[in-house]
Amino acid sequence: MNKKIGIFSLGRKLSRRCPNKMLRPFSGTTLTDIVLKKLATFGENSFFAGYEGEFKEKCEDIGVRFVQRTKESVSIDEPQIKYLSFLRKVNYDYLLIVNGCLPLLKVKTIMGFLNEVVDNDLHPSSVFVKRSNYFFGKDKLPLNFSIDLKNLNTKSVSPVYEFSNALYFFNRKYFLDKKRYWDWEKLRLIELENSIELIDIDTEEDFLIAESVWENLYKEKN
Repeated sequence: MNKKIGIFSLGRKLSRRCPNKMLRPFSGTTLTDIVLKKLATFGENSFFAGYEGEFKEKCEDIGVRFVQRTKESVSIDEPQIKYLSFLRKVNYDYLLIVNGCLPLLKVKTIMGFLNEVVDNDLHPSSVFVKRSNYFFGKDKLPLNFSIDLKNLNTKSVSPVYEFSNALYFFNRKYFLDKKRYWDWEKLRLIELENSIELIDIDTEEDFLIAESVWENLYKEKN
């Protein structure tokens, strides 16, 4: 593993739409335990950032370095330069954020993404998924199909590519200087085919869906 790359996730107890989602019971474990076990596979390249003591205790139990966040950073969502202010304390040249709210995201997928990034000169990168359906804008006009369409068949519709809130690879200095992850025009997007891995827990409904999938498809394999 390239020692210039830091792989991390972060957590907080405050969550308006799904309170305490990172620490509440999730099929016999927690979202924090799940992501920490993934991070542990990357050894000294990994760390977890948190504010509350519960996160520090879990890091110590699993063997992942804990980085302290400020009280302010866990009470805001933006600007990201303040939300991620702890990145000034780490020494990596490049950083990969692993979203801890995606319990179904596999270590194999993270490794595959990292290998692609390294093989392509460490350019800022993220992931997207292809959606084949009928999409409309705010004006309720078609975005990816003709308004004169007569036959509905999603197999022939023009796909739309959705940015996935899963993996963010960026240059640390660029982030600290420019206060953003990347220049969107230079961002490299890598397609993920398994959309199940991208189930992102933002709401109570998301939590129930992800927990059900975990129990039925993933629990025995992770």
